[in-house]
Amino acid sequence: MNQAAIQQEQVESGSDLGVIVRAAELSNPFLDALGEVTLSLRGAVAASVLNWNASLYAKAIRSAMIDVRREYSLGGNLEVAVIDCRLESLLPKHLALQSRTAGKRLVCGLLPPRGDRMLERYRATVLSGDAPGHLAVVHALRSGLFSLPPRVMEGAYLLQEGTGAGMDGRDISRFLIGGVLGHEGRVPVDVVPMVS
Repeated sequence: MNQAAIQQEQVESGSDLGVIVRAAELSNPFLDALGEVTLSLRGAVAASVLNWNASLYAKAIRSAMIDVRREYSLGGNLEVAVIDCRLESLLPKHLALQSRTAGKRLVCGLLPPRGDRMLERYRATVLSGDAPGHLAVVHALRSGLFSLPPRVMEGAYLLQEGTGAGMDGRDISRFLIGGVLGHEGRVPVDVVPMVS
């Protein structure tokens, strides 16, 4: 079995955190300066992540990233702007602002590589005010640029959210990578809040 196939299996199981960390660095070179985006920790980490996943990530953010990634492969620039606007309508106003701020910092702070017309057009659309420029959308476009597998793209985005929320590496690995990414739609037993 070649190295790419082995790496793909590790990524698919969510077990290779190093691949996800590298993908997050590629997707967002400003990762160290990232503040809260849409995940905020209020109370127990497990309950905060569970609530965020149920109310925002699984319902809006994840599907937007997957749709953008598909459009990237098809070259659908106008469709990406529509997905970005749809995400804007699904996020609470204060979280939409934080997501736009982080996304615009990334899309405006990095020039698209020469020849990547999709990122060039999207950047122009954001700069003209015709698309909000949400971090999840920019992240998905950059993930397409680097040909990251979908689960790596998701893991890298989750790592960004956790970093921005101030989570340490152990909690990011346990609750976001192992919990949200590792259980797609199922609630991990250790993330269910205890009710007295």
